[in-house]
Amino acid sequence: MNTSDAIQFYNVLVKNHERRIQTVFEKHLKQCAKEKLTFGGRHMYSFLRPNFITLEQYRYIQYVCKILRNAVTKFKNAALENPIIMEQAGLLDRERELVMMDPGYDRLSITARWDSFMAGDELKFVELNAECPAGIAYSDIAAKVYDRLPMIREFKKHYNVEKFAIRQELLNGLLSTYAVWRGNKKNKKPRIAIVDWREVPTFTEFQLFKEFFKSKKLDCIIVDPRDLTYEKGRLMAGKKEIDLVYKRILTNDCVEKPEETKALVQAYCDQNVCMINPFRAKLVHKKSMFAVLTHEKNQNLFNGEELSVVLKHIPWTRMLRDEITYFNGKQIDLFDYVSTHKNNFVIKPNDEYGGKGVCLGMEATDQQWSAVLHEAKNGEHYVVQELVKIPKQPFPTVINGNLEFVDMVVDMDPYAFGPNVEGILTRLSASSLANVTAGGGTTPTFVITKKTKKAKKTFKIKASRVKSKQKPKSSYLKTNIKKTKKSTTIKKA
Repeated sequence: MNTSDAIQFYNVLVKNHERRIQTVFEKHLKQCAKEKLTFGGRHMYSFLRPNFITLEQYRYIQYVCKILRNAVTKFKNAALENPIIMEQAGLLDRERELVMMDPGYDRLSITARWDSFMAGDELKFVELNAECPAGIAYSDIAAKVYDRLPMIREFKKHYNVEKFAIRQELLNGLLSTYAVWRGNKKNKKPRIAIVDWREVPTFTEFQLFKEFFKSKKLDCIIVDPRDLTYEKGRLMAGKKEIDLVYKRILTNDCVEKPEETKALVQAYCDQNVCMINPFRAKLVHKKSMFAVLTHEKNQNLFNGEELSVVLKHIPWTRMLRDEITYFNGKQIDLFDYVSTHKNNFVIKPNDEYGGKGVCLGMEATDQQWSAVLHEAKNGEHYVVQELVKIPKQPFPTVINGNLEFVDMVVDMDPYAFGPNVEGILTRLSASSLANVTAGGGTTPTFVITKKTKKAKKTFKIKASRVKSKQKPKSSYLKTNIKKTKKSTTIKKA
């Protein structure tokens, strides 16, 4: 099964509602606002169709993410033991100090999000948010809102539709990590603090998390780091002691604003608060992680399955510096080659978010491209990455009262919780840069199967945790994993 037939069918259902589409659209936006589905006060969910993926596609994504996680963990272990390997991450001095602090547990990143594009059967991962990925609560609530659309109700007569439980998977990770944390546990149930600046545009998501945690009988507060105090081994927000921090503040902020984040950092350093994710996640959060995975000099870190998955699903990436390396089996001078083949590459700051500073070679002028290369030569930290296919799909929306189908770039970003994947954030953009912070939108992701007379039972996606050694049952998985295992080395020549 592919999704193109399902999309066409859904679009017909939308057109059947064209006479009353303005009413449907206004009701939808009102419901989104009521459910706090806003980003800095603006609507994120202004399209009237979820993103559809098949169960086979979802299981394949689970498999790939599990193998990539194994590779990332191997780099982490090697980097913590070998400063030469750690150097590849491009950490600043203070970042390195934070990374080397023991968080009191062994896991690197309890909640992460891979950013990917799926064009047909081609799946490419282009970034990893291992630090504090947003959108989990938004995605869960948005799925419920979209489930009420009249087109979805009609669609479900012909297709089985499954939604995710991403908040629950996050909570499972928070509590299981707290249970093994080696710090000073004082309470049977931890008091959770969601820590970030009160001015951030994602504050409404913190409110959604607080409501969810409280529904699970857990005490939760939302705290600005400037309102924290640390005395006598206790991290406090007013008169409330904090046991577990769900960290949404960026590590960069802790580096750049040491006085305002002093209480949080010191409590973490002393292992008097369990913080998730740890500062250690910064080691693999930077875009240089993709250069680590694809560079020929690191092949010895990974096994054959990991190398073949990397080769198939991670685009060629390098830290942009003076270097002789290999591209498509040929030895190249990195700066010279990138400067004369700009249409094949994208240059990104090693450590930015929201699409800041990204330079797409195919859209940049020669002058803009040269300027970024000049900055890199003068010491600014950039990565250069091979461009991947950017998929587009038509999504229905209402513009000036009229129904329109707009071709949007579809960026699919699976949430990873250790070895498991639960849920996918789908970001939409009219430009090549798909990011909500940069002005894009989003829509929930639904896993679908076609209803048949013989099989009308609803499938359960949460039972499909794919093990790396498990043989895939579906033809889609067999085909793609077989292709992945053909190559086990990154060719030098």
